Amino acid sequence: MDEPIARQHLRELVERKSKSYELLLALEQNPAPDESCFGSLARVVDRLVFHEISLGEAELAELSGFLTSAGDDLGSLLSTLALAVSEAEPDRGRLQLLVTGYPKWLNLLSASARPHFLGILPNVAALLGELKESGMQSLIRHFNGCASADDFETLTGCIGRYQETSGEILLAAAELAELAIRADDRAMITALMIAVPPDVMFDSKDARLVLPAMAKLPAAGAVLCVAVAKHDHSSALNLARQLPNSLAGLGPEEQAAYLKAFRGIVDSAGISLVGYGSKHLPDVFRKAGIDQAREFAEQGIAIARRYGKVAAEEFFEQRTAAAKHALPR
Repeated sequence: MDEPIARQHLRELVERKSKSYELLLALEQNPAPDESCFGSLARVVDRLVFHEISLGEAELAELSGFLTSAGDDLGSLLSTLALAVSEAEPDRGRLQLLVTGYPKWLNLLSASARPHFLGILPNVAALLGELKESGMQSLIRHFNGCASADDFETLTGCIGRYQETSGEILLAAAELAELAIRADDRAMITALMIAVPPDVMFDSKDARLVLPAMAKLPAAGAVLCVAVAKHDHSSALNLARQLPNSLAGLGPEEQAAYLKAFRGIVDSAGISLVGYGSKHLPDVFRKAGIDQAREFAEQGIAIARRYGKVAAEEFFEQRTAAAKHALPR
């Protein structure tokens, strides 16, 4: 191919058809690209032209700078972009956000986070209209916060599990993964993905809302709600909404003890005592103090395990003399 003629042809297309062809001219200035790089970028430009997406001067300059200066990994970067573009179609807003945001996102990612983020980008491209720029910034923050291979595995696994739901749910899943990583409780994410599978979200509004509600809680609160979600999504959602009020007025140590006791009650008695745990158990910790409240909860948990949940309900509601003696009012 006569390169001067080809480049002149591109310049004429810039003037006559679309300024997006400037991106291919910018790639010509980089000595590193091979034919696969041009093939990937050409597919991107084709979609921009087909969907009549106009890039501003500042956006073109940023993209051109990226194409001119990128190094040996340019081939994989452009192939990922081309794949993500195909997943973002046919929505013009998603395509524009993806193409114009791509070089900026790459610059914000740490070296260790970049390959993991690129691995999930095509999978979440269809949600870009919901995620918007702020959502992508949040995802980048989560990826940059990972410090080990296990961290990345936990985050990408959780994102992958909910990638076909919605932008709000996806961001909540990423937030919950980060909570689990910080608390060194990756089992929470495994339990979450089993307790609230994506397929139930198509039929249940409460199942769609429960992850975003959980993501606003401290890690121990989220763990508790996951335990409840194993039994009932509506109960888990109601609890997630109620917990901030339940925790109000409790100090950090009291909150930790309360949430641990509440989790023990759910594990031993199911969800029959969720109402008690959210409305009355906080008062036990406020009035009786940590030690006595913890002992009372442990006695009730032991009763549930040995004698059943009805017996435990009677104990926690202090309907016997023995229960009243265990926690004097």
